[in-house]
Amino acid sequence: MRKIFRLENVRPLSAILAIALAVPVSLNLFTGFSSWLSPYIMLNSVFSLKSFVGLNLLASFVLVAVLFRKRWFCRYLCPLGWSCDMVSDLSRNKSFTYKRLPDFGKWIALLSLSAAIVGFPLFIIFDPLAIFNGFFSIFSGKLNFIALLSLSGLPVLLLIHLIFPGIWCAKLCPLGGLQLIFADLKTRSGLLFNSKKSGSPSHDPGRRYLLMSGLGLLAGAAIPGFLKPFAGKSIRPPGAVEPILFNTLCCRCGNCIKACPTDIIIPHADFNNILSWMTPEISFKSGYCLETCNLCSRVCPSGAITLFNVEAKNQLFIGSAEVHLANCLLVNNKECVRCRESCKFDAISFVSQESILKVKPEVNIRKCVGCGACAVICPVSCIAINPIQ
Repeated sequence: MRKIFRLENVRPLSAILAIALAVPVSLNLFTGFSSWLSPYIMLNSVFSLKSFVGLNLLASFVLVAVLFRKRWFCRYLCPLGWSCDMVSDLSRNKSFTYKRLPDFGKWIALLSLSAAIVGFPLFIIFDPLAIFNGFFSIFSGKLNFIALLSLSGLPVLLLIHLIFPGIWCAKLCPLGGLQLIFADLKTRSGLLFNSKKSGSPSHDPGRRYLLMSGLGLLAGAAIPGFLKPFAGKSIRPPGAVEPILFNTLCCRCGNCIKACPTDIIIPHADFNNILSWMTPEISFKSGYCLETCNLCSRVCPSGAITLFNVEAKNQLFIGSAEVHLANCLLVNNKECVRCRESCKFDAISFVSQESILKVKPEVNIRKCVGCGACAVICPVSCIAINPIQ
């Protein structure tokens, strides 16, 4: 038993657990749970939204551990890093060296986090846990061929490591770069407090850090002004932040897609809006948004879907129902009350037309949240859910 829990065994065990939590099965709150361990996702989220949720404490503990052990998360918990190292060991390119390559992971982390301070994270999608968990969305059965390719970041990185062993973890990973930044900051703070005992460091990254932070702040402030919300019809999950921030804050981990009990959340795969590519949207083909469910907000590690209580769903408007009266059974003098009976928000009523015997369904847009229950149950499919404009 002691051999199982030796430190060198922690990493493969944590990787196996991460895989078990990433597969598209009903795990409720624990779906993609490893994403909550990423300080990179956590800081992008906290800086962008200026808010902190309870599960962010997990990533905060990781940051504290990093201060005592350089790249502690990489050594013991990262499932993507473990997978890449396994493939690197199989590589025949033993002579490859990446020592002369710049630390791109550091600069990606600095640019993204600096931009997040002004509300526009740039590179959260490159988080290794988001890439790892997003890959398993492939097995959800809701994707087309192009979408499958878009979520193949994990196998692509494994292939790269077969050719260039160790390159992602050492030079490209922003989460690894963030941990190196914390190690540098710890070293510099130690030098400040021990300036008499210690000499000048051989390499001082302070100027580069300052430059990259400035570029990130400038990019985060300037880029949103050039972007416009997509004019197409796309219904986002309840609690989604405003469209431009949603597209950059969503890390494409697929947790909400896998957690949804009615399987109505799918990845957006419209080439006309590349910024929204693979972000979650709602399709009512398989069901509707349950009035008793808030799982999508509970499993979202980035805050792109803000945490909300079930009791607040009557105020979370994701769309509005529209009845096409020409095909409505009730308008055609056939008995049907399904839409009214299915609406849990009392947004549908029957009103008289020319006579008291002839009525039609009418939607109260002040009450209709766009949950889709009426559209799903309508026997003639005459109800459509339009997104909030």
